[in-house]
Amino acid sequence: MTKKYDLVIVGGGPAGLMAARVAGENGLKCAVLERKTDITNITRIDGGILSPMNEYTFGQTVTFNPEAKKIGFPASGFSITYDGPYQNIYGFNLYSPRGNTIVFGDREKQKTDPEKYRAGVSLDKGLMLQGLLDDAAKNGADMYPGVNVTGIETHGDRVRVTGNNDVFEGVFVIAADGVNSRIARLMGMNRHREFYATHPECAWSIQDVDLPEIEGIGFFFTSYGNFYVSSCCRKNHYHVGSTSFKPTDDFPGLLNRFVYEDEVFSPLFKGAKKTEEVSCVINMLSPMKEPFKDNVLFIGDAAWLMEVTNVAAMCCGWKAANEITLAMLDAKRDKEGIAGYLEWWNTYFYKPYGHVEFKPIELQDFFAPGDIDYLAGLVTKPLIATMDFYKLTSTLGNTFAELFPVIQEERPDVMEKLMSVVNRMDEAEADVKKAGFPNR
Repeated sequence: MTKKYDLVIVGGGPAGLMAARVAGENGLKCAVLERKTDITNITRIDGGILSPMNEYTFGQTVTFNPEAKKIGFPASGFSITYDGPYQNIYGFNLYSPRGNTIVFGDREKQKTDPEKYRAGVSLDKGLMLQGLLDDAAKNGADMYPGVNVTGIETHGDRVRVTGNNDVFEGVFVIAADGVNSRIARLMGMNRHREFYATHPECAWSIQDVDLPEIEGIGFFFTSYGNFYVSSCCRKNHYHVGSTSFKPTDDFPGLLNRFVYEDEVFSPLFKGAKKTEEVSCVINMLSPMKEPFKDNVLFIGDAAWLMEVTNVAAMCCGWKAANEITLAMLDAKRDKEGIAGYLEWWNTYFYKPYGHVEFKPIELQDFFAPGDIDYLAGLVTKPLIATMDFYKLTSTLGNTFAELFPVIQEERPDVMEKLMSVVNRMDEAEADVKKAGFPNR
């Protein structure tokens, strides 16, 4: 039997649940199809980071008022309730193989007034999703957990989604099913997107350790691999992960070496208790220029390179549901009806960031560990406080461009390597693509 709705949403993450909440508020008959049986169970490492605070990314910023238990999205004009643990986060740290550190954010200044200077907060993402799920259900959205979507087709002026041998039919469909979107593959949306890399990741949850210098995300570049440590919402809890563009790497083995054996960094984790291990694989494709086809609107990570952030994902869901509501009210049940979303997407996402060239390369492909130590040691003052990866990379580029005269004088060998990176980048990029599996 076909279940008929105004809107069918595939994916019960931040984008999909926000879209369901708003669609229900607006009076649309709405269904959410989620592959997981427990919608709020986080099956991959996610620190629940909410950023940007005190800056803008994708035209959005976020506020957090723990007394009122409210997370605000002032640029879009809505808020959500959150009543759970949190920790302030202040920015990025980059660590060289010998422990030289590039710090984003002046921690001493930031902590004098955390609300004014923090870059974000880390919260319990499961609790945040539960709040969105409860609101969506109260507003009339039907939830279908444990549904594995296997087909999608246009049927007249409606769209049919098949999952678990059931058929869900909507005037519009929102694909909010993440960076490895099955809806995108089924509809051929990835065929013309550039494949950048296959990005595997293995991560542990750890506790009973205090890393006050992190208070955000730390990236560690070693001679044998790249790692990250991120703050969690509960004190003395962290995520530590191993990442690469080489799917054949032994990620659990690399993590074990980093946490327990590395002579520089393993002392940081002394006494840490490992509580969980999870892995995931992401195929990185260029962003969608026009995330719409046959009344299916792709939002959030499903239309992006990797992760658009929790904040941007919820804003995508909010905007998409409101535009689809207007399309229904105005009897413009086609691309014209949701033109406002596509314009918004182009203005804040695709136009400023969609053409930014992503190079899936690793420092170890170009520099020896001693070179990385030298370069990191040149940056002696805190850089801008940010949790924006685009600002991270552009700030690093500008910082080292200003240091070129110093590098040329002190280490002409390193300067020569810096100048040769561009010539060697295409070869390294080609190797990464060959190692991946696009699955488009």
